[in-house]
Amino acid sequence: MSCVQTTFIWKNEENSQHLIGINLRFCYFIPGTMEKSFENAEKTSRLLDALQNQLNEAVLDLHIYAEALHLFEDDPSTSDILHKHLLDTVAAPIADNLLHTLDMNNKLKHGVEIQENENEALLLSTVDRASLAKALPESLSIKAQSLVETLAGKRVESFMDALKALAEESGVIVKNPDESLELSKLQRYHKDLTEQVSSETDYVAFLPKVVALLFFKVYSKAIQVPERALSAIITHLKDKLPDFAGKLLTEYHNATATLLALRAAATGAEDEDCLVDRILTKEELLQEMMPKLKVLALRSQRIRIVPNEV
Repeated sequence: MSCVQTTFIWKNEENSQHLIGINLRFCYFIPGTMEKSFENAEKTSRLLDALQNQLNEAVLDLHIYAEALHLFEDDPSTSDILHKHLLDTVAAPIADNLLHTLDMNNKLKHGVEIQENENEALLLSTVDRASLAKALPESLSIKAQSLVETLAGKRVESFMDALKALAEESGVIVKNPDESLELSKLQRYHKDLTEQVSSETDYVAFLPKVVALLFFKVYSKAIQVPERALSAIITHLKDKLPDFAGKLLTEYHNATATLLALRAAATGAEDEDCLVDRILTKEELLQEMMPKLKVLALRSQRIRIVPNEV
């Protein structure tokens, strides 16, 4: 709808020196604008509905991984690594999806055309996040910039607080985890991880997966296992495992670390026969140990899953 304002002025018949004026405002529809408004409203509704569904799933993922973090509070260095890794791998895509959707919604409000597939998940750069956050309306922009800042921090809790504030301002909800949904998510996590451990054939890629599975069976908690925290997580596990299991896990870890160092030192030169032999020897050792570790992880009694109180 467009509007124009016009002022009419005429002389008073009784007093020709006296001018009378009146302001009139005429509004009319430009053909097609009504349809475009309805179309944009439908797109906005679809964007926000999709965002809400994606938030529900992603925030639950973040929650079940964050539940394990308090176990490392007495180890600040490892705790910082785990928090930062979770922010980079799980929290950042949540923020990117929210910022991107709000940007699309803002464009629709200003009549800018968007493509329906523009609300697909994506990974933004730090610069892109800051740019999108600053471009939003002021009420959203301040909270969006605070959210972006938490991704550079080391606390998942700070991210969650900022996420809830921005989501509330945007008209979507960050729901508290539902116990039944959490239980279902943990069961799927356990099943998927078991299948990955069972089918993995790469010596190095196998280690973080088997560590995560053993951690779950010991603590009934999901955990991400970044390389920098691998040693600390294994140390945390050893006290909870039988002696032979802890020894096997430690030996496998040491062997993979040595193998990676040998591979990094290899240049492909013809005079590296000794180095190649050492690599082959270490791979043969891992090939012998992997089935034993698989049996340990896959046959170990599973601890009953009990959802944590919210």
